[in-house]
Amino acid sequence: MLRVIAIFILIYLIFRVVITFIVPWIARWYLNRFKKRFYRDNPWAAEAEAKRKAQYRKYQESQKNRKPDTDQLGEYVDYEEIDD
Repeated sequence: MLRVIAIFILIYLIFRVVITFIVPWIARWYLNRFKKRFYRDNPWAAEAEAKRKAQYRKYQESQKNRKPDTDQLGEYVDYEEIDD
């Protein structure tokens, strides 16, 4: 009986390793292969993607340097509890 439980635990651990590491690697490999084939067949899409990424990088840089507008936050009010 102990041997059967050990086999089930071993199968479970192998399954977890496969799901955690190997399946995402296979999915990433497959999607990269599909993306390369798509951009090879549609060169205009690669140019549009590069333009979109450049605009996003520019947006990220502008957001990083931007400070939040504190003028419109309102007035701070400190409330005190009143015991009846």
